[in-house]
Amino acid sequence: MTWSRVVGIGAVLALACSPREGATPSSAESPRSSTTPGTGTGTGTSRGESEGATAPVGSPGCGKASRAGASAQKVNALGKSRAFTLVVPEGYSPRVPYPLVVVLHGGGGSAAGARAQTDLEKVAGGNALFVYPEAVGGTWNLDAPTASNGDVALFDAVLLFAHNTLCVDGHRVFLTGFSNGAYMANQLACKRGERIRAVVTHAGGGPYETSGTYDATGHLMCPGKAVASLVVHGTSDGTVPPNEGQKSIDHWSYASRCGSGTTSTLVPPCVALQGCLQPVGTCKIPGLGHGLWSQAGKITWSFFDALK
Repeated sequence: MTWSRVVGIGAVLALACSPREGATPSSAESPRSSTTPGTGTGTGTSRGESEGATAPVGSPGCGKASRAGASAQKVNALGKSRAFTLVVPEGYSPRVPYPLVVVLHGGGGSAAGARAQTDLEKVAGGNALFVYPEAVGGTWNLDAPTASNGDVALFDAVLLFAHNTLCVDGHRVFLTGFSNGAYMANQLACKRGERIRAVVTHAGGGPYETSGTYDATGHLMCPGKAVASLVVHGTSDGTVPPNEGQKSIDHWSYASRCGSGTTSTLVPPCVALQGCLQPVGTCKIPGLGHGLWSQAGKITWSFFDALK
């Protein structure tokens, strides 16, 4: 797979909210073509699998009409009513499977704020469905075990809602987040790897799990397959130190059995790791503090869009 399509000036994914403090390692139209990761079920440490071209996997919601635009929605997660914003693009075709992008706001933020501060929808050009979940009290729960974690349950419920009401490409569910939301995105990518194709994080870290199991090399053992990953972090981030982002790179590169080399097929200063079973890349932005790179929106969508 090549990433040469990742180009030029990007839009700011400006979810400028404070992060988690003290984070630890942690049938009318023709369907679109798509490539997907393998479907094996990893055991032990999450391991990558090679990609293979397949047709999009349409969800039960395919064929159901839906009005374009943003709407406030609610789902039940572990007995609690949880809110999220759903965005259906203009020109939505209910028989064409669309990728689904879940955007997680930063700590202290909100779904509405996240949507107002990002132009991912514009960059996607009407080619994706977007979901902006709302954290309780503005902060994602990074510490509760999976079975009792309301935010994991929220992701599951939102995904079920989207699959049952919209035409979602089941092979192209993507996650992105900033700061505390970036940590949560990595947690979900570990806990729900079989349902997620790729994750792009900005100024975050993880995955880690306080009560999780780590292998002899200190890597968190995830129950599903590895996912494609892009880690974006400022070298001058004084809130979430760059070494937290490096831990994410280490986790996903280990999970995908990457080699030691890199290639400059991404927008500089981003690089792609070589020899990975799933794409893994990193953008270490010189001089950037705890904020979003000017090209964050562009490179986020380009990374997702290339996974077909």
